[in-house]
Amino acid sequence: MGPWRVVDWAGRGVNGAVYRAVRIGQEHLPPVALKVAVLPEDPRYGRERELLSRTLHPHIPRLVDHGHWVSPSGARHPFVAMQWVDGVPLYEWGRMFRPSAAQQLRLLAQAALTLQYLHAQGALHRDFKGGNLLVRRSDSRLFLMDFGSGIYPEADTLTPQQLPPGTPAYRSPEAWLFTLRFRHTSERYRAGPADDVFALGVTACVLATGKYPEMGVPLRDEQGIPYLDSLMLPRALFSAQVAPPLRELILRMLAIRPEERISGAELAPALEQAADALSPFPSRNHEPVPEPEPVRAEALAARRSAPGPAWWPWLAVVVAAGALGLWVGGMMREALPPARAVSPEAAQAAHSRAAPGAPETETAGLGEAAGSTSLEHASPSGSERAVAESLPELSEGQAQPDKKGRCPHPQQVVLNGGCWVRMKVSREACDVFGDGQMYQQACYVPVFPGKRGRPSTSGEGRPRPQ
Repeated sequence: MGPWRVVDWAGRGVNGAVYRAVRIGQEHLPPVALKVAVLPEDPRYGRERELLSRTLHPHIPRLVDHGHWVSPSGARHPFVAMQWVDGVPLYEWGRMFRPSAAQQLRLLAQAALTLQYLHAQGALHRDFKGGNLLVRRSDSRLFLMDFGSGIYPEADTLTPQQLPPGTPAYRSPEAWLFTLRFRHTSERYRAGPADDVFALGVTACVLATGKYPEMGVPLRDEQGIPYLDSLMLPRALFSAQVAPPLRELILRMLAIRPEERISGAELAPALEQAADALSPFPSRNHEPVPEPEPVRAEALAARRSAPGPAWWPWLAVVVAAGALGLWVGGMMREALPPARAVSPEAAQAAHSRAAPGAPETETAGLGEAAGSTSLEHASPSGSERAVAESLPELSEGQAQPDKKGRCPHPQQVVLNGGCWVRMKVSREACDVFGDGQMYQQACYVPVFPGKRGRPSTSGEGRPRPQ
């Protein structure tokens, strides 16, 4: 591809494929990440190239080159060559290691600094998520990747959709409410810095607990205007599993109203101060977090978190796209165990009443059920292979096969003494299911007998288990 020779496959996204490549004649120099468009003449690559050319930041890969690859049919596919980051996706890193709350806070501070830098230029990432964050192996430095959905001042509008491109599980409340208020109009939602901050809050919640927050059921005021008064937050967020300083900052990032959400400029120093309060060795000048010790497979099983949240109300958006067609076919009619209903603004005061005298700890969750596809070019260590091949762990109350070894639905599978729905989806898609676990390149979602009602969405007072 132009002056580059492809030497390895690195991964595939919705709009492009990524390869490791070296410059022809200069193979001794460091490799680059060569991202090639799936569609010919994809205009998103021009915008990504322009946005990367405007950035020079230690947590954003450098733009090295750009051009077009001409296929045998004559189609021109744009590509961008970027600094190669030999790293592990954030959720995968959390699954492989035992990060303390202080270590998580320092990684999140690096992400907040990156968003602050982009927002100061009037730019937005618009697809901030754990799958677009890499932790470099050599020094645990965090890198924000994939600027294909990014935007900057004077950038052309490329998509006709009402909402900008992005991942549904990370969208802000104001974005979803916009679609309810203007569903029959041509109005387009304009994302802002607060949307990126909310996505960072979702990322932090998944890293700390392994569970996604959910939107509550929208309500309507006297004028019929829809509004939201609560989020469905994971139980684990209010347990000793999550240190109070980390919990409080997650709640501030997940504030329902954007004007009440902590800003990107305030967030980075607040995360660093919280990390310093938890760590006996405060960081200096935002040094990368130290590499933690790997977690053994049996330790991962012992630390598995409580049953996960109920479904996102808008999961149908993903289903309609075809990523979860197996679910639509009726393989699994039972609901997952629901989460707690609580507004983030009220949760900080509610926590002291919900868990009086609960011990404080800086040991945080590992995001075991959440992750992104691991780097294809990397050779996993022995401990990583042991974790990856561990049988999915049973959840409390999970359906079990009958005396004849059959599950409630003929297309459900029996594994490790429980009933599961098996889906061939990516790790990122498996994240949406809360309790979904990857095993042998497939996603296994536990089946629970009976039907459960949707949790209350009232944000008043103490979070209530359902």
